[in-house]
Amino acid sequence: RIRSRRILVACAPLRIVVADENKLYRMTLCSFLNKESNLQVVAEAEDGLAAIQAVQKHNPNVVLLSISMEVMNGLDAAWVIRSSFPDVRVILLSMMEEEPPAETSRQAGAFCCLDKECTPNELIQAIRDAVN
Repeated sequence: RIRSRRILVACAPLRIVVADENKLYRMTLCSFLNKESNLQVVAEAEDGLAAIQAVQKHNPNVVLLSISMEVMNGLDAAWVIRSSFPDVRVILLSMMEEEPPAETSRQAGAFCCLDKECTPNELIQAIRDAVN
């Protein structure tokens, strides 16, 4: 029985929260991620505050946060999430012109910051690297 439980834990999908104010981008990202084996989007959020609430409710492994959001931006939300939920990994998503310096991302507690125009494989690899 113990061996079976270990296998189930190892095969459990990575739980993801996606936060972006652009609904079409968010929906496209969620649809893409849910088609990947071992990835499961458990919640969507339109701003940083809603992302924090989604983390409290759904206990994800990873949160994808857009830097530019109303109500609370991604950097502030990343800091709150990492302070309150240290086991949750944060990946920031940005447009090239708004990308913060690496040090700013690290200070906010983010694992990394990716350009929103990154390839699907780069995003998937970053998600998997964040939890390993």
